[in-house]
Amino acid sequence: MGEAGPSEPELAAVLTALAGVRRGDAVVALGVGRITLAALAAGCGAPLLDPRTAPPACAVVVVIGDRSEQAEGRRLLRPGGRFVCLSANEAAARIEAREAGVALRFLESVGEQVAWSAQAPFDPTA
Repeated sequence: MGEAGPSEPELAAVLTALAGVRRGDAVVALGVGRITLAALAAGCGAPLLDPRTAPPACAVVVVIGDRSEQAEGRRLLRPGGRFVCLSANEAAARIEAREAGVALRFLESVGEQVAWSAQAPFDPTA
């Protein structure tokens, strides 16, 4: 990872690893590159859900490459699902996870940013 930041393949590798996609998972990706999209689709063995037409709480895994998409991603995440995002730094990731109502699990440096994964509560009222 050079001064210009991580390459698209490097970012895709980190995001897909944190996502932990399994065969059959319903996956939504917002604001990510084509390599990440392809890797996620290969992992779940099916086309990704279209965020424009997907119903609320439909995705087992939501991967977000653009922080402005976090609210939409959270709307699509089902209870107990995995939420993967990019943030400016660890402190921002902790704040964003708390604001999204998800439990932060893992952080990974990606150039000048951090990628993080979290889990939604199993009880949507929690």
